[in-house]
Amino acid sequence: MSAATLAHGSPVGPEAASRTARFGMIIFLASEVMLFAGLIGAYIVLRFSRGEAWPPEGAPDIGLTWPLSSLNMVMLANTAVLISSSVFYLAAERSIKRGGTGLFWLLATLAAGATFLGVQAWEWHHLANEELWFNTFGIYGSCFFVMTGFHGVHVFIGLLLIFWVFLRQLFTRCYKPGHTVSFENVGLYWHFVDVVWIFLYTILYVL
Repeated sequence: MSAATLAHGSPVGPEAASRTARFGMIIFLASEVMLFAGLIGAYIVLRFSRGEAWPPEGAPDIGLTWPLSSLNMVMLANTAVLISSSVFYLAAERSIKRGGTGLFWLLATLAAGATFLGVQAWEWHHLANEELWFNTFGIYGSCFFVMTGFHGVHVFIGLLLIFWVFLRQLFTRCYKPGHTVSFENVGLYWHFVDVVWIFLYTILYVL
């Protein structure tokens, strides 16, 4: 592109690049919404189109029961941990916009996200010991593990992205007021992952 074109108001520039990056992330998240909407929709159709008891006879009950079981309490606390990770990331973003580094809050986000993923792995192990797995108890087991597994993969990817952001900030201090495009896009992804879990937790555990 010629210098004359740039001089006469070409859209190429930091502000235009920022808008393009944000738009690209929004489009990507829209495709992710369709993915999870398809999974949730398929689960609802399969669940309510069958007249059998839910959970099937002999299967461990993952639903929220009263009084709360130990598994219920662990997963409820784990949900709170994941939600708090979004709060930590927002705190990191606010710190950077005020001239700070945000490193402490990024570490807190990583710790909370890793804790959530670790507890979910523990839950899978616990349910496997009770003979609930992808290929047991029909759609009850397969739907649960596919939906939570897809979400777990997204959490893992989100942790890798946040770790990348943390390393960039630690070694280069590249994020500062007015220069947070990739930081904010990673945040959008992470908040999306948290919101999706609220829907999954409500559908799989509460309802």
